[in-house]
Order: sequence, then C-alpha cells, then structure tokens
Amino acid sequence: MKKIIEDVVSFPNGCETVRFTACLVSMLMCARKETGEKKHEQLYQRYNLAAGYSFLQIDLSNDGHMACSWELASQKLLQEFDYYIAVVMDFAGYEFDKLDGGQESAFEKIKASIDRKIPVLMQLKKECQWVLVTGYDEEGTLYGLDGSQGYWGASPAEPSGYEDELFVLPDWSDKLAHAFVLGKRKEPGLTVDDIIRRGIRIMERMQEKAFYENSTAFMREDSHFTGCTDEELLRLRDRISQWIGQAIDQRAVLGWAMDPLLAQAEPSARTEALNAVRGLCWTTHDVLWVAWKAIGEYMAGAPIEWAGGLKNKTIRNVIADCFEIVKRHDEMILEHLKKGFLPA
Repeated sequence: MKKIIEDVVSFPNGCETVRFTACLVSMLMCARKETGEKKHEQLYQRYNLAAGYSFLQIDLSNDGHMACSWELASQKLLQEFDYYIAVVMDFAGYEFDKLDGGQESAFEKIKASIDRKIPVLMQLKKECQWVLVTGYDEEGTLYGLDGSQGYWGASPAEPSGYEDELFVLPDWSDKLAHAFVLGKRKEPGLTVDDIIRRGIRIMERMQEKAFYENSTAFMREDSHFTGCTDEELLRLRDRISQWIGQAIDQRAVLGWAMDPLLAQAEPSARTEALNAVRGLCWTTHDVLWVAWKAIGEYMAGAPIEWAGGLKNKTIRNVIADCFEIVKRHDEMILEHLKKGFLPA
C-alpha cells in the first residue's frame, strides 16, 4: 500500500531555490492549511521571511573559503541548521522532532506524519541536499519532492526513479543525515521584529570577518588560477558557482519576504526600511546573475569550457566587481534595517 499527500503546497522553484527554505516553508504551509488565497499568500511569505532571513545569516566566511571544497563549506552549514530550524519553528509555533540517520524509529515517525498529511523535512548526506518527503509505501520506500521537477535539474539524491513527478527513494535510510517531523502547535515565541533584530546583530558580527573582501581578493589573485590543470579549474569553477548561487538564493528569498510586511502598511521608518531592503536584495540578486553567467552557469557550452575562462583576469575582475557591489549593498541593507527596527 502506498500513501501520498495530494495537496502539498507548491514547491518553490525559480528564484526561490534555497531547498532548505522551500522544503521547510512547504511543510509548515501544509500543517496550517489556511483557507483564502490572500491569507495563504501572506502566511507563506512570512514563513519565507523567517526561514530565508535566518538562512541569509549563516556565516560561511573564513580566509580560504573560496579555495576549499563545497563539501567542507557545507559542514559549517550543518553546524548551523539545527539552530535556524529551531528559530523558524519557534516563530511558526510548532514543536518538532529531529530524527538522525540510523534511527530505527525514523520510518514509523515519518509514516505517522504523512498519515497526518504533514510532509517531512529531510536532509540527505550527499551535498547536504534538502528534500520534502510526501509519501511512503509499506515496503519502506519514501516519495517526495527534490527540486528536479523544475529549475534545479538532476537531483543529488540519486533516486531509483520518479513516479508522478515524485522521487522514489527505497534506500533513504542509507542516505539520511537528518529529518525533522512537525509536532504539536505551541504559542509562538518570536515575532517578525524579533527575527529582523536578531538578523541585524548577526549581520553586524559578519561585517567584522571580511567575507567579501576575502572573496574579492581570491578572484583577483593570479596565482590561484595560473598553472592549474583543467580538472582543478573545473573544481574552482564549480566551487565559485555554488557560492554565487547560495548568495543569489538568499537575497531572492529575503526580497520576496518583504512583500507581506509592506502590504497595507502605514508609512513609517519601519516600512521605509523594508521597502529599501527589498530593492537592495533584488539589485544584488541581479548583479550576482552577471557573475554567475561570467562562469557559464545556465549558459550554452560545457562547464569545462567555461572553467578555462578563469585564467582570464578580465572575467575574474567582473566576478570580483560583483562581489564588491554585493558587499556595499549588504552594508546598506544593514543600515536601513537598523534605522527601521532599532530604537534611536
């Protein structure tokens, strides 16, 4: 017997490609099942704000972050995600249960959640990919959404196949890093203002770590790219692409999240700040797409052909210039948020 949740909230694609945010928000929306299109959209965007803004604050900065592998950078993400999930759950007003790989009771708890028509947020070991589990069968196979249905392309989950656009994952227990099952409702412990003020504090701390200065300097330094083999250049290209994509996604989610806060809001320092942040997020998003295209992302031609372009300092300077614009815009985002949400 197979059981599938039929009315899962649309899994975001396009600009909202942070899988963590997409999966978490979809799970929460299924749990709430709000009626009315307008209320549904407002709640959806508020969850995006909490998840997306929290995700924006994950600090990947270190002196060699552009040179290290994405897997190493992802280890830092793994250290942070539990905390951010707890923040979003507190904002949404839910208890939750964390399941680890190898836990014998995991399947029964996942089944129980699906039986309640609430999907399960799951993180797989490979590339730290997030998926949304929406079904199971009695043989122990899981089904769900992994983003390959649209914008994201092939899934690192490596499912055995797809049925009705859902992945089929019989060996999920071998691939599982963590899963998060929604529990009982509780009184929300955080407001939108709490989320933003907390983000301000984290952004202030990040400013001290020279994140974009490190990235820019790395791109402008010839020695990082001269004498590299094609394989080494391809690895660098992929690493840089993943970093740019992360930043694009974060700003897109945060930009979208400003909309419900601005809807029908009276003019004030708060709404002025939110409006400015929305514009800065989307400008940054568009600038980063210039950097992404400079290394061939979503462009014709094989990645190995674009990787060779990293030897060209003009191309690298375009990417570095984009990083500098992002840094200045992030500084302006922080300044606007402080003016709107911190007491004078």
